[in-house]
Amino acid sequence: MMIDVSTTDVNRTVEAVGQRRASAHRRPARFASVIFEALGDRIIGGELAAGDVLPTEPALCEEFGFSRTVVREGLKLLEGRGLVRVEQGRGTTVLPRSSWDLLDPDVLRMALAYDNDMSLLDDLMMVRRVLEREMALGAAERLSDEEIAKLGALIEQMEAAYDDYERFRGLDNAFHEIVMRASGNEVGLTIVRVIHRHGGATPPLAATPASKAALRRTAAEHRAILAALAAGDGALAGELISAHIESRWAERKRRRKSL
Repeated sequence: MMIDVSTTDVNRTVEAVGQRRASAHRRPARFASVIFEALGDRIIGGELAAGDVLPTEPALCEEFGFSRTVVREGLKLLEGRGLVRVEQGRGTTVLPRSSWDLLDPDVLRMALAYDNDMSLLDDLMMVRRVLEREMALGAAERLSDEEIAKLGALIEQMEAAYDDYERFRGLDNAFHEIVMRASGNEVGLTIVRVIHRHGGATPPLAATPASKAALRRTAAEHRAILAALAAGDGALAGELISAHIESRWAERKRRRKSL
């Protein structure tokens, strides 16, 4: 007896097998991230100090209910971000803060949660200010007429969004993104993107939208930056964007401290 198997049935079977295999591969990685988050939080939060030795693999298996394979993957995630050192026969040792990869989005996110004195945010804004100043200098020579027009349109949209802080902030970031892209500095762009994503909207600040007066000042500062860029004056554009970032950050710090 011949069994009629259609091409569709075969494709569905192959697809199902592929999905099961993909799921099997994803599962250890997903479980490993649980270990990374839990142990990373203990390290970054100070529960585990530099020089402390983590529990053994069997102990971690028992604590989290995962296999040794998953535990080892979790430890690799921690090691890859500079939080621990894994040594055969010696166990896993917590590394000092100076070894942490603070530009890794996950490490930065967790570190910001414990940044009570805002020192990490201060450092991030200083790095952002220096990088964007230099990128504005380069962008002034490279911005096309079309990009200049886009920057002008973004400012107009910002001026119409004083009642919508999240929209205003998105337009603000888009302005900076165009300038940074035009600079051609891909490394600087990547670093500032991380800072924008994780250092630009910590919960206490995002929950307290800037006053309309502050947003008007921000839009006016962007107009001055655009005028310098359009005139090809990179040095002035760089100084203006640096001053803009510094003044807005000082304002945000004052708002946070007043909460």
